[in-house]
Amino acid sequence: MTIPVDSSPTTIPYPRECTFSKNDWRILANMWYPLALESDIADAPKKMKLLDVDLVIARLGDGYVIAKDVCIHRGAPLSKGWVKDDCLVCPYHGYRYDSEGQCVLVPSHPEWKIPSKLKLQTVRHEIKYGLVWVCLSGDPINQLPDWTPEEEDANYRRFTLGPETWDCSAGRTIENFIDNAHFSFVHQSSFGQEESATMGAEYEFTQDEYTMTMEFDYKATNPDDSPIADVSQLDRHMHRTLFLPFSTRTAISYPEGKEHIIHFNIAPVSARKAQLIAVFHRNFDHHVPEEDLLAWEKKIIYEDKAIIELQKPEEIPLDVAQEVHSKADKASLAFRRWLVNLGLEGEMSA
Repeated sequence: MTIPVDSSPTTIPYPRECTFSKNDWRILANMWYPLALESDIADAPKKMKLLDVDLVIARLGDGYVIAKDVCIHRGAPLSKGWVKDDCLVCPYHGYRYDSEGQCVLVPSHPEWKIPSKLKLQTVRHEIKYGLVWVCLSGDPINQLPDWTPEEEDANYRRFTLGPETWDCSAGRTIENFIDNAHFSFVHQSSFGQEESATMGAEYEFTQDEYTMTMEFDYKATNPDDSPIADVSQLDRHMHRTLFLPFSTRTAISYPEGKEHIIHFNIAPVSARKAQLIAVFHRNFDHHVPEEDLLAWEKKIIYEDKAIIELQKPEEIPLDVAQEVHSKADKASLAFRRWLVNLGLEGEMSA
């Protein structure tokens, strides 16, 4: 279920100290990104960063306010303030802002007719699948992902990882999660085996305006430290959807109708830092403690993190001639072409 929260946001300006060119930032600002888990947003304001913009998010009664982390009065950070009477309170002079970002009280002049310009630079946001999604421009050109049916089926058990910030670009991060050929090498200590390398390189690929899909079979290993003891889990069918630009849904199907679904949701913090929120669904393994399953997922994901944070250059080259490509790279090449077709001009991308 999608819940629109702020339908009339203020346009966020290009940040003074930005790691993106103005052209590329303006294009990237026109998209939905996963900012936070809804369950992590309490009454206390929380500081976040997206595309080099400092943001504040706070729960105000039944709704939220998400805005540039600056009080319009004298520039104090609102993330250092607090919530009172369903309003966000500035820590400097106590100005109060409601969920629309409008100032509703100036304590030093309580009878003052507050001018309409005394309003926060708010951000368009929606709550979907327990995540807070934001678009800095307020006019998104992409679509939010589809997590049906796992979010509506009680047979699927859900758990999460993150948000956490990685020292790598969002582009390199998402390219890893649509790259199948690395399984047999990066993940040799978890599920990958070199004998299956060609299986990850051969995959069906389709693309439309908002998504790319990959589908293939893979024979995995199942080491002793895996919480999944059933050897029948070695043969798996994988169906992945990339919701452009930085969210994936990978459905891993096993014999007997067992399914494991992984959602990777990436947000570009800056040109060389990316935030990851991972959401997992399983319709089996219900007897295995959640902390054991999460530990196993972390082992696999941190194998990815270790190699991605070492890649050079940190951002992905938009000029495909800067790197060498094989048949297994058709998904990442299509992704780069999509970024170029948006109008990104820099040699590198987010």
